[in-house]
Amino acid sequence: MGFYDEENYVPEKLPDAKNKMFEDKIREYLVVTNDYSGAAVGKTAQMDILASVDVQTDEFDSMEGKIIWETTDEELKTGAFFKRFKKGTIYRILARRSKAKPENKYNNMYSLVRVIEDSISDERLESILKEYRKKVVIEDEISGKFVLDKDLEMFEGSIERNGKKIILYLEIEKNDPETWDNAHENMKRFISELDIRDKEMREFSADSLTDLANDWLEDSVEDDEEEIEEITEEDFAQRIDLCEISVDSEGSYAVYYSDDDMFWGHSIQVCGSFDEGIESAEMVG
Repeated sequence: MGFYDEENYVPEKLPDAKNKMFEDKIREYLVVTNDYSGAAVGKTAQMDILASVDVQTDEFDSMEGKIIWETTDEELKTGAFFKRFKKGTIYRILARRSKAKPENKYNNMYSLVRVIEDSISDERLESILKEYRKKVVIEDEISGKFVLDKDLEMFEGSIERNGKKIILYLEIEKNDPETWDNAHENMKRFISELDIRDKEMREFSADSLTDLANDWLEDSVEDDEEEIEEITEEDFAQRIDLCEISVDSEGSYAVYYSDDDMFWGHSIQVCGSFDEGIESAEMVG
């Protein structure tokens, strides 16, 4: 069992605007972290938790949430804040809970005051962690096997097409299995129609982006007198390469193509839905 050395890390005070979001009273909690590495928005770092226990009342809360604290410029630069909490670990902390009654994991926040100890035992939180780590797989003959990423709330899979790997994502609500089924059915439909859809998306992208590709081509030429061969819409459609497909439970999709360096390594994103068809094609990344 490890203990936190307060002298080794003293979190900065949250900015006033954020401080007002939390209760004044400091309470002791047990929390269990997920297997994600955390993140930072500006100088505010956060670590996701799967559940918590109010030590004073022994009240168990199964709602996911996040611990937040202020980092220093040096910690942001070096990435040291990623090591602040270990993955899949039960901590005893002092924190201030958000004032507003949390409706979901995004506003269920704990403002960190101090870590008391880590790697402790609690049957309730251990059970949550065990369930969280269970592998969830769905599979079919058309789109293959998908594994649920519970932190990102999506299933990930892949298929081989023309000798190349295409990554597939099902965007879902992890606690709503109906969204799993709907997104899965939508992906199966998309893959079964992929030859036609790929042709349409290439043509749409070429119509939308060929002029821009030629602008980038001109910018890449250092010698004004050098003769360049203009990219045609047919060239554009043939050069882009399908690499990723993402669909959700409501029938919207986002498809990504590599650009064959026409945009210096950026991606091409095509968005649409089953109901409305292709709606946009743009350079991203």
